[in-house]
Amino acid sequence: MATIFIELLKNEFELDQKETALLAKMTRQLKKKDRRLYFGHLKRREKDFRNFLQLRYNSLDSPNREEWLEAVVQSLLERGGEPDLSDTLVMGIVGRLPVYNRLRERSEKEGVKLKALVNFGGMSTVIMLVMVITALVLYLMNR
Repeated sequence: MATIFIELLKNEFELDQKETALLAKMTRQLKKKDRRLYFGHLKRREKDFRNFLQLRYNSLDSPNREEWLEAVVQSLLERGGEPDLSDTLVMGIVGRLPVYNRLRERSEKEGVKLKALVNFGGMSTVIMLVMVITALVLYLMNR
């Protein structure tokens, strides 16, 4: 399903085969050569990609926006909850919280097992939880 967004970017920015294949990979799947290509070429253009997708998303009506949300969630479900590079771009536009909420709902309904730390928004949730617990412990110790 992420191919929808990759095709939009490919047609607008005239991306070659290597770049489109790279957008379909997850960050942890990138090898040294892929990372060079990503950070050398695509990362520099990421702001343009985001602006283009944002304009496209803003021009859509409510049912089509819902289709984008469902497309991202379906793409995430196919990978066990881990986003590829194109999903990450679109999640920033659609909103990470609605995506993760819908992902959790659909994974429970369809019985799809998500990978660790995906259920609650990934590593940022774990970091926030540790910060809150640490703040609470420090407060109680100084009391």
